[in-house]
Formats: sequence, C-alpha cells, structure tokens
Amino acid sequence: MLLSNYDPQDECKCKYLILNIIVVIGLLLMTAAPFVFAADADKDEDKAPRTQVTTAIAKTADWTVSIPAQGEVLPWEVAIISAKTNGISATEINVVEGDSVRKGQVLARFDDRLLRAELAQAKANLALAESNLQLANSNLKRFEQLKIKQTLSEQEFEQVSTQAATATATRDQAAAAVSLAQIKLTDATVVAPDDGKILERNIESGKVPAAGEALFRLLRQHKLEWVVQIDSADLDRVKPAMQAQINLPNNKTLNGKIRSVSPQLSSSSRLAKVRVILDGAPDVAVNTYADGKIMVGNAQAIILPADTLVIKDGKTWIFRVKNNAAEQVLVTLGRRMGQEIEILSGIKTGDQVVLEGAGFLNDGDKLAVKAAKASGAK
Repeated sequence: MLLSNYDPQDECKCKYLILNIIVVIGLLLMTAAPFVFAADADKDEDKAPRTQVTTAIAKTADWTVSIPAQGEVLPWEVAIISAKTNGISATEINVVEGDSVRKGQVLARFDDRLLRAELAQAKANLALAESNLQLANSNLKRFEQLKIKQTLSEQEFEQVSTQAATATATRDQAAAAVSLAQIKLTDATVVAPDDGKILERNIESGKVPAAGEALFRLLRQHKLEWVVQIDSADLDRVKPAMQAQINLPNNKTLNGKIRSVSPQLSSSSRLAKVRVILDGAPDVAVNTYADGKIMVGNAQAIILPADTLVIKDGKTWIFRVKNNAAEQVLVTLGRRMGQEIEILSGIKTGDQVVLEGAGFLNDGDKLAVKAAKASGAK
C-alpha cells in the first residue's frame, strides 16, 4: 500500500527542502560567528594581566630662577698681624693655625726686659724735666716782679724767660720719650685686633723678626665668602643682596647673600666677579672650590617627582596614564629642587603619570592604577 503510493517527485522535493534548511543554518552561523568571536576576545582582553603602578599628578609651583656658578671659598677679610718691634726675640707663642681667638687675646710675647728699662729711664728723665720746668717757672715769676719794679734789665729778663721756655720743651720731649717707650713695650705683646680664626702662623719661639714682618694671618670675624665668575650675559640680572646657595664637596649646602658685583669684566675671560658672603661662620676650609647658584627671581614650573623619569636610549621619558594604559611621552627637563624636577615639554598640569613601576613598562601596557600621590607642589 505504501509502496504503491510512493512518488519519486516527493522524495526530490524533500531532499531539496532539507538542503535549503542546511544552507540557511550555515548562513546564520557564519553571520553570528564574528559577534561570538568578538565577545570572546573582549572577555580575553579583560582577563589579560595588568601592571600595578602608583601614579603622581603633575602640579604647577612657583620656583626660583637661578644662575649656576662655580668659585672658591675665600676669607671675607684677612688681618695681617706684623711685628712692631725690632731686634728682640719671641718668648711665648700662644696660638697655631685653626685656633679661634677673641679681640685683645694675647697671641705672642717678646723679650721686653730692655724695653721696660728704657721706659723706666724715660720716666726718670721726665721727672727731672718737670722738676727743672717748675724751677724755671718760679724764677720767671720772680723776675717778672723785678721787671715791674724796674730793678731788672731787659737782657736778664729775656734770659730767664728763655730758660723757662727751654725747660718746657725739655719736659715735653721727655714726656714724648715716655710715650714712645710705652708703645714699644706694648708692642712687645702681640694681641688679636679682632675676633676670628688664625689662618697662618709665621713665628716660632726664639725668632727675632724684623719690624713689619708678618707674624699671623687672621680671618676676621670667622666670615667667609664665595667668589665666582659669571657670564656678561647674566650680569644685568645679578644684584647685591640677592640670595645664593653653595654646594660643598661633602654634600653640605650653605646659603649666602651677594656682597658685591664687579663693575668690570676680566680682560681675558670676559667674566665678572661676584662676591657672596656666607651665612654665619661655616666650618669650611679656605680655597675650597664649590659650585652653586645665584637666585635671581621666581617663575612658574610644571613639576613631578624625579622618580617618574625613565631613561631609555639616552632620552628621558615619562609614562602618562591614558585609558588605563601606559603612554610613553618624551619630555624635556628644567630646574631641579630636591626630589622634584621641572618638566619643560611633553607634560601639562593635571596629567597623571606613572610613579612606582615606570621602569618596567612599555608603551601601551595595561595598568592597574593605585591611589595617586601628590607631587609635593603647590
């Protein structure tokens, strides 16, 4: 019965229908595949590992503009203490190089026995001269009375008057001799003319220096100055009383104030000399060479912590955070103050940059950002 109703045309139609259904399903699968693959890719990207970093925000600060300089640390003023005696030997030397002294402190003594004897003799001569003057004045008064009574000739009166004048001159001469002997005796004791530090000693016990020979060099008031040479192009910007900062070889920093600016340039180097008085009484060896800077004003600066910098291929880079990814940016550096550095180009105020972990990044790396750290600027 079934076989008798079998129609070959129906079988062909059925096969054709099944084939069409398969084609439609295939087309639907091909159309949906990109969306499925894209969703899978997004899921894979979300699951990709991210580098954990700490960031900092670029800030604007009012920073000092400075001129770099180099020079020597020299004495502010030196007092040359010379021998004022001649022909006598030193008996006592009380100081050496590096000693701090006070004004009036005894530095050295010389053999003053002969000078004391000369002073005693001068005082005796003065006493004799004063006695003779007193006698001459008494005679003059007595002869004046006789002259009034006209019992004395003019010649006799002039003689007595001349004797009184001579006695006065002799007394003055003796007084001057006492003063001179006293000065010589005083000069036999060498004292400090001011507070300060002994820079040099050129006298030993027993030495007989000539008058005027230098015995000591004294750094007055312990003051030092930093003497630098600046370019003529910077001369107009540097004025007295401006602040300066000096960096010593032992990594210490000193502050100072400009004392003077030379009004002329060196004929050989075309540089101008600037003297900077150092604050306080710093314990620095004279002739120490140091670099530093002169503060000439203020200017706005975009700043970041120095730890954000990455050196690659001889260039300086910063990784800026953009869409949770690292963007490698070439920057130009300016001034530096402590751990902060000025960015002249490549970064603007408010940019978020990688701080900790920057050295391990490449351009485009995905980031897991921790809380941002302020750069310490205003």
